[in-house]
Amino acid sequence: MHAASPAFAPPPPGPPPEDRPRRRFVVPPAVAAAVSLLVAVLWVTGGLKEAPRQPVKPAGKPIDQGRFTVTVRDARIATLDAGLGTARQRFIVVRMRVVNTGNDSASLGIGGLGGGIAARTKAGKWVRPDEIEGLAAGSKTTYVQPGLPVEASVMWKAGPADAPKQFTIGLRNWEYEPGFSDSTYQWRVQTERGRMAGRLTLPVAAG
Repeated sequence: MHAASPAFAPPPPGPPPEDRPRRRFVVPPAVAAAVSLLVAVLWVTGGLKEAPRQPVKPAGKPIDQGRFTVTVRDARIATLDAGLGTARQRFIVVRMRVVNTGNDSASLGIGGLGGGIAARTKAGKWVRPDEIEGLAAGSKTTYVQPGLPVEASVMWKAGPADAPKQFTIGLRNWEYEPGFSDSTYQWRVQTERGRMAGRLTLPVAAG
C-alpha cells in the first residue's frame, strides 16, 4: 500500500520588494492659476449655473423649438369676426413667422404649432391660443409645410374692457421621440418642469 502523496503547498513568499520612492505629480503654478481663473470666469458669466428653464428672448429673433423655428414680431388688440352668427370678438393677436424644420406638414392648431405656444395669465397659468390663422405665399393656410414660411396670427380671446400693456407668451420645446407604448417616432411637445425654448414679454399695441 503506497503512502499518500503529500499535498502541494504554494512556495513560500519571496523577500519583500525594495521600497521605491513614489513619484508625486506636481501641478505647475501656471496651470493651477489658469484653472482657477477659468472657474472664476465661469461663475461670473453663469457657465457653472443651471440653464434657465424659461430663457427670456427678444422679439424679432428666431427661436428654435425643435419642430419649428419661430420669429415673434409683435402683439396687438384686434376686433375680429368670431364665426358665423356670432358677434365680433376682441383678441390679443401675436404675429409670428413660422418655419417647419421637420420633414412632414404640421397643423397650425392643436397637435401642431398651437400645441407648443402658450400665454401666461395674471394668475401664472399658461393657456393655449384660442385661434390661429396663417398666410403662406399670400394664401390662407391651416398647415405649415416644410421649408415654406408661414405668417401666423396667434390669438387669445380678450374681454370687452381688457387692455393689457404687456403680454407674455412661451414657446415650448418639441422633440422627435418614440411613443409610450410603441416605437413609432413622432414630434412631441415637452412640458416637463415648465421648460421652454423661450419666453417673451411683448408690449401690446391698441387695435
